[in-house]
Formats: sequence, C-alpha cells, structure tokens
Amino acid sequence: MIYEQSLFFFDASAVTMMLVFAYLSKRLGEALALRPYYVILFATSAAIVVALGLETIPPSLSYGAVSIITYTLRCAATAIAFFVVLRYWKWLFAEFSKK
Repeated sequence: MIYEQSLFFFDASAVTMMLVFAYLSKRLGEALALRPYYVILFATSAAIVVALGLETIPPSLSYGAVSIITYTLRCAATAIAFFVVLRYWKWLFAEFSKK
C-alpha cells in the first residue's frame, strides 16, 4: 500500500526536478541551438500535478480505476521526462567516461 503522504512528497520532488531540468535544458538548448524539447518537461510536471489532483477525489465520487489512471499517468510522465532530459544531457556520460 502506498501512503498518501509519501506519494505527495514523491510528486512534489518529481515536479521540482522536472522544473529545474526544464530551466537548465532551456539554457543549454539555447546555447547549443537545439530544438525546444524542454517544453515537454513542463507538460510532464503538469501531468503529475493533475494526477495528484485526481487523487484528492473521494473514493465515493470516483470510479475504481482512478488510482490505476493516476499511477499510469505518473509513470508515463516520469518516463517521458527521463528521455527528454537524456536528450539534452547525454553528453555528460561521454565526459564522465573520459576520466
């Protein structure tokens, strides 16, 4: 069972990380003249906020599938954000392996 308090802190930390990576990726993208994929990070952080909002609906008013939908939304948003961040920051792995 996932406790609501820990889920809230996971959502808050995920949204914070996505917004920080969006800001840094925007700056890096402007410097390297890359396409603005960082906008997807704003969308994924909004998707996690929507999932958090859906969790606040009382079980008596919602369908039984709301928890499955919110977990799937969180998982998809995190996976998409991972690949977007990797698109901007994959050069770090090459720099790290040179040492």
